[in-house]
Amino acid sequence: MVFNTRFALAEDYDLCQSQIDEYQNNGHILLRNVIPESEIAELRTAVLRTHEALKDEEEDFQKAFRITQNLWEINDTVRAHVLSKRYAGIAAKLLGCRDVRIYHDLTFFKEGLGKGKPTPWHQDGHYWPLDTEGCITLWVPLIDCPVDMGPMSFVSGSHLNKNAEHLPISDESDEYIRNLVEKENLSVAPAQHMKAGDATFHSCWTYHAAASNTTDRTRIAFAIAYYDADAKVVPRSRARWSCGHGEESCGSLSS
Repeated sequence: MVFNTRFALAEDYDLCQSQIDEYQNNGHILLRNVIPESEIAELRTAVLRTHEALKDEEEDFQKAFRITQNLWEINDTVRAHVLSKRYAGIAAKLLGCRDVRIYHDLTFFKEGLGKGKPTPWHQDGHYWPLDTEGCITLWVPLIDCPVDMGPMSFVSGSHLNKNAEHLPISDESDEYIRNLVEKENLSVAPAQHMKAGDATFHSCWTYHAAASNTTDRTRIAFAIAYYDADAKVVPRSRARWSCGHGEESCGSLSS
């Protein structure tokens, strides 16, 4: 598959040391204008079309969100974004590693009018069969996403433990993490209004959740998961979503 590299996707994102420190201390960060404004409409159209093409493979998690995976394999526009030096460079800098590889990409569609139920508190690391702490997800709405549409909340500093590692995303993980937050007086960073193209980055070990979508529009979000290029994949039978190929090394800081 051949695609033309877009100049905007090759440009470095202006990331300062204080933002890197914020991510490494908290395990999450919200960055504005990660996707260049000139690219958002085309990417949104490509994601919607590719999601529809993968409809037979769509998963609906308890009405909280609908996902399809690895859109980059069948759509050139999505591929250009998933392999973008711009996004991968951010991921590598936040992780503090020389380079990153792609684990997979995902859509996260949450229905409006309250049909998109709350996403339970959980740790993604339950599903990641990797021998590294260096794993990170870029999550970006492709339409403006007010708080009542269900952007994510995070528990700051929770990436430093694996207390909920044994639990898949479920009502059980939600109750377990809520109890931990209350018992240990952990700091919850509430969801924030996000414009199309803004992005959160969070560690696969950061507790996170999302409220229901009470607006009259579907929340259209796209995610790219990365991991340290020097990490190794290890077999883990519980890894329900471990379908990333890990063959694309795209975040070299020397490029």
